[in-house]
Amino acid sequence: MIRRAEKSEAGEIARIINAAFEVEREFRKGDRTSAAEISRLLERDVFFVAEEAGRLIGAVHTAVEGASGYFGMLAVDSSSRRTGVGQALLAAAEEHCRQAGCTKMTMSTGEDRKELIPYYERLGYRVTAIEPSTSPAFKRPIRIVRMAKPI
Repeated sequence: MIRRAEKSEAGEIARIINAAFEVEREFRKGDRTSAAEISRLLERDVFFVAEEAGRLIGAVHTAVEGASGYFGMLAVDSSSRRTGVGQALLAAAEEHCRQAGCTKMTMSTGEDRKELIPYYERLGYRVTAIEPSTSPAFKRPIRIVRMAKPI
């Protein structure tokens, strides 16, 4: 079941995201997120979560920025990957943004996550920019790949 997250779930959402983003340890300093950051984001944005048998198994951050929707931190528990949960979460994020009047959906990922770019391209996303990251969250210089698709 896909539904909107509740603020009380911030810690569990952070756990799922950090576990899924563990592959970024090579170039990222520390965890991808925290319960405090998720709580702050929930004040203005939406997280959709996937739940199975009363347990959270996935999450995605969703924001509306004018006519553009944005999703980030799409994460699925390792036991539930390759089952369509990620696509279902993304579909919920896109539908939320479409209902809010957005005409395009955007996202970004690190260039080092080479497996993600073709995945999102298969879902209709196209690269719109590749630029150096200015974030202090990274151990070394990386480039950010920005992608978008009409919704």
